[in-house]
Amino acid sequence: MALYHTSHRPTSDHRQLTILVVTRGRIPSLARALGSLATQHDVVLDVRVVIDDCMATQEFLRATTPLCGAIRSLEWTFVGRAAHERSGPKRLARLRELALSTVETSWCAFLDDDNQLAAAHCSSLLECAMRHGSLLAHSWRSLWTVDGKPYRLNGRHPWCRDADLATKMFVEYEEAGIYRRHTNIVADQVVPLHRERSMVDTSEWLFSAALLRSIGFVADYSRGDWITCRTEDSKLLDRIVESGISVPSTRRPTLRYFLGGYSNNWACDGASIEGWL
Repeated sequence: MALYHTSHRPTSDHRQLTILVVTRGRIPSLARALGSLATQHDVVLDVRVVIDDCMATQEFLRATTPLCGAIRSLEWTFVGRAAHERSGPKRLARLRELALSTVETSWCAFLDDDNQLAAAHCSSLLECAMRHGSLLAHSWRSLWTVDGKPYRLNGRHPWCRDADLATKMFVEYEEAGIYRRHTNIVADQVVPLHRERSMVDTSEWLFSAALLRSIGFVADYSRGDWITCRTEDSKLLDRIVESGISVPSTRRPTLRYFLGGYSNNWACDGASIEGWL
C-alpha cells in the first residue's frame, strides 16, 4: 500500500468523503478518472484504489506524480487472484466490499475507473443529501462512446444481451422519464418499491458509509442476470428500492459514463458468463 499526502483547501468535516476506485488494466482511463477527482470543488477527498491483480496498474500508481487539488490522500491495495477467479460481478462485489472496509470518513462514493466526474459532482451530491436530511443521494449521467462521442439513446437499453428485451426495457425506462430518446442524458431515479422505474449507476451514488455497510453487495448471480446485465450495482439498487426509502437526486448529469465496460461490451474482460456464475 502506498500513500500520497497533498495540500488542500481548509474545509469543514462534512465536506470530507472517500472515493473508492476498483481497477484492472485500464491505466489511461484510470488516470482520467483520478484527474477528475483532483478537480472537484469545495470538498476534500481521500481516494482508495483497489487494484485487481494488475502489476502494471500498481507500477503506474507508484510512478505517478502526487495528486493535488481536492485529493488529500491516495492509497492503493493490491489484490491477487486465485487461478479460478474471473472478472465479473461476483469478483467486483468482493472488491467493492474490501474497498468499503477502508473508509474512515462519514461519506463515501464509488468511481468506476472508466468514468469521469464534472467538477461539481461531489459537492452537489453532498449538498443534496444534507438539504434533504438523507443518508444517500445520486446524480444523473451523460453517456459517451469509448472514443469520446455522445452516445445517443436510440430505442434499445444498452445493458441487455437480448435484443427484444432491450427494446422493451428501453420503452419502460422512457415511460418512467429516465430515458430521453436521441439525447445522451440519463435522468436516473429511485422510485420506492418500483424497481422497473428505477435506475442508478454505481458512480452516481453518494452514501453514508455506515448505511452502505448495512446494505452490502450481493455476490450471487444467475444466467438471467447475465442476459440482462444485472451486476452488483443493479442488485444494490434492488435493496435500496425494496427498502421503500426516498432518495434525493441532484438532477444534474455530473457523471460522464463511458460505455465499453463488461456490462455493455460483450467481448471485453468480465463479459463471459463464467465471471457471473
